[in-house]
Amino acid sequence: MAGRKLLKVLVYPVTDPIVGFVGDKIAARWEAGHRPYGFRSFGPADFRQPSTAALGTDDWKRLSSGRALLFIHGTFSTAHGAFGQIDDPTFAALHQHYGGRVFAFNHFTLSEDPKQNVEWLMANLPAGVPLNCDVICHSRGGLVARVLAEQRVPAASPFTVGRVVFVGVPNQGTLLAHPDHMVKMIDRFTTAVNILPTGFVTELLEALITAVKTIGHGALKGLDGLRSMQPDGDFLKWLNVPSQQKLDYFGISSNYEPKDEGLRAMVRNAAINKALDTIFEDAGNDLVVPEAGVHAANGGTLFPIEPARLLTIAPEAGVSHVTFFSHPATSQKLTAWLAS
Repeated sequence: MAGRKLLKVLVYPVTDPIVGFVGDKIAARWEAGHRPYGFRSFGPADFRQPSTAALGTDDWKRLSSGRALLFIHGTFSTAHGAFGQIDDPTFAALHQHYGGRVFAFNHFTLSEDPKQNVEWLMANLPAGVPLNCDVICHSRGGLVARVLAEQRVPAASPFTVGRVVFVGVPNQGTLLAHPDHMVKMIDRFTTAVNILPTGFVTELLEALITAVKTIGHGALKGLDGLRSMQPDGDFLKWLNVPSQQKLDYFGISSNYEPKDEGLRAMVRNAAINKALDTIFEDAGNDLVVPEAGVHAANGGTLFPIEPARLLTIAPEAGVSHVTFFSHPATSQKLTAWLAS
């Protein structure tokens, strides 16, 4: 205990600015090469595949011809990785309902905060292309969606938002984003990977390895994208304030409990779940985000989200932060809220 106190008093104040600066530079360079910014088409034939082709003039013209649907991924992820678990019938129904006007936004999640993500988005929209979108977002992507929807950057824009479905979004933040819990946050994502289909595992592990390379008490102070999820951080204080906005918000959350997947897996997951419950002070959580934090009051006018617009997945379903879109109830609500 004395050693930890000495670190906080004598060491961290000196090392944090250095580690934070270096960590941010490493993360930004890696993201530029492996998780670059960009808009991409998102259709039934390609939504599970990486995309390198930029949207062309005809694509933007089509997207602006009516209400469109935008997908925004979360931390360590990409659009195809985050939403690839959506079943084919559900995705086809959404695609048909929006007349094929479906696209996704890939962006940095480590080295830049949601305001910077939206600034890039607005700066790279083609001139003279107004967009009216509904949004499906996961995890930290929901904070990006809120900046867009509540139009805080910039004050006026050609981008308007109607309905937003928040899936596992840290609207109140997550204690795992605190510097003292950063290693635990990496551990939690690593643990969640064990539950995922193989296709997503490689992508997430690659990002986790990069995060580990920049790890340290000061790294989070340099990684604006992760720091934006701190419950008492500057970003959420800026975001969760009263406003005059009138938007349709929906929420999907889960309180994860291990399913019976064999004795070894159950023991492993139960131990992890117990450790997480301690960090979250026994509040329900999906391994990364507190269940109530998705929809409960947070200081913003649009919260709490009313119960009729919520799906709270029961613990016995065994749905974690990274398996929401494989659960049938999620598909049912996406269709009911957006495609009916």
